[in-house]
Amino acid sequence: MEHITLKEMFNILIDCILNNREQPFFYYKRENEYVLIQEVDLMDSRLRTIDGDFTEYEWELEESNLYKEDKQ
Repeated sequence: MEHITLKEMFNILIDCILNNREQPFFYYKRENEYVLIQEVDLMDSRLRTIDGDFTEYEWELEESNLYKEDKQ
């Protein structure tokens, strides 16, 4: 896993959307586990994980817990 900032995540997502490329998998690190991010909600300023948990952008700007899956 590669640790990334919220800004880096947004830049990657925007690039994928504009250039019609496949998006990488993003994860939220919670304690000792990585949980897949299922939804990026720009209107609600939240990232939602596959298990229904969420993190708010404000929290991730202070200290990022975001990760991107490494390319194999």
